[in-house]
Amino acid sequence: MRRVSDPQVNPPKSVSRWPIVLVVALAFAIRLGWVLTRSADEGALRSLPDQREYLELGRNLLAGHGLVFHDERFDADVRAFRTPGYPILIAMCGGSVRAVCIVQAAFDASTVLAVYVLARRWLSGRVSLLAAVIVAANPFLIYFSGLLLSETLFIAMLAWGMAMIVRPRARVAGAALLALSVLVRPGALVLPTAIAIVAAVARGGGWRRALLHAAVAAGLTALVLTPWAWRNHRVLGAWIWTTTNGGFTMYDGFNPNATGASDQRFVTEMAGQLRAMSEVERSDYLSRLARQFIVEHPGRVIALALAKLGRTWSPAPLSREYGRSAKIVTVALAYAVPLFVLAAAGLWVGRALSRTVKLLLLVPAIYFSVAHAASVGSLRYRLPADVPMAVLAACAAMSRVECRKSEM
Repeated sequence: MRRVSDPQVNPPKSVSRWPIVLVVALAFAIRLGWVLTRSADEGALRSLPDQREYLELGRNLLAGHGLVFHDERFDADVRAFRTPGYPILIAMCGGSVRAVCIVQAAFDASTVLAVYVLARRWLSGRVSLLAAVIVAANPFLIYFSGLLLSETLFIAMLAWGMAMIVRPRARVAGAALLALSVLVRPGALVLPTAIAIVAAVARGGGWRRALLHAAVAAGLTALVLTPWAWRNHRVLGAWIWTTTNGGFTMYDGFNPNATGASDQRFVTEMAGQLRAMSEVERSDYLSRLARQFIVEHPGRVIALALAKLGRTWSPAPLSREYGRSAKIVTVALAYAVPLFVLAAAGLWVGRALSRTVKLLLLVPAIYFSVAHAASVGSLRYRLPADVPMAVLAACAAMSRVECRKSEM
């Protein structure tokens, strides 16, 4: 009797690469067209202050002034408010808004290829191609490619890190890339370790091997962050391993007026006393206030966590700027609702994926749900999870095809 090979170990090979080449090329063309139609006027960046801060950081870095920007709220320079990953990209693009967005269009198109490579570890070419198409059509990713925000770069690094870490010959490089992504999004501090654990089990290793790989991922993350922490100790006199924005984010999520959304009007209300503090002292002070609120209001904390989860996983934007546009809401719902339904279905159907592989594809979703239940919730923060979830969605959409292949 002929032995049928395990589809997770020996997935069917695709004979033609042209379909994925065309999908990636089309994804890049769409994103390039989008970013070229957007205004490069720097005055427009003030609608999202994070963009202005990143641009100033990148230009100061390019000019040799170091990683610093002027915080107008306190009329003071801050040096560790943002991690260096994204400002380095801006500096490498010459501090040009247009150049950064064009590069981001290319990065986002590469994410489409990364999800295809990730899916091909277990699935056929057709299903993997569908996963790539789902990511290519993601309107949120297209939109963010035209903004000076760290989402596009981080998502590309996450997607490629996951695609590499599940392959034996590239797992160390994948873990290193995931570790480097923490310098782009410090909130992902523990994510490389979490992915390494589940990826090791998904590759067929036991829990001992998984713990070894977790130690390697954690070590690489510490190695990546050490020069940054040492620089902060030298410049600010404190070992800041992530950012001095941590206290602001924590208090934003846990204060008497918190709603689950980001609302930093408290900075204006507390500006007098915060202005008298140093950059590190402001973060520490706000962190203490947030921890005090958590201890004194446990019931309120639970309610806020649920509100943050609702905001993070809302299929449509809830902000005043975007949530009131019927066109934007319609496009968002048309994409997100089918993605969520199919991804959920993919957990129950699609025998080509084991339970551990399905868990791996959900690790970013689980991680960012927990992380933002403990800070603030926004559709923006769950976007990295949408990419690996596309593999589950594609598997569900073509589950009958895959089942027939398994039975042949």
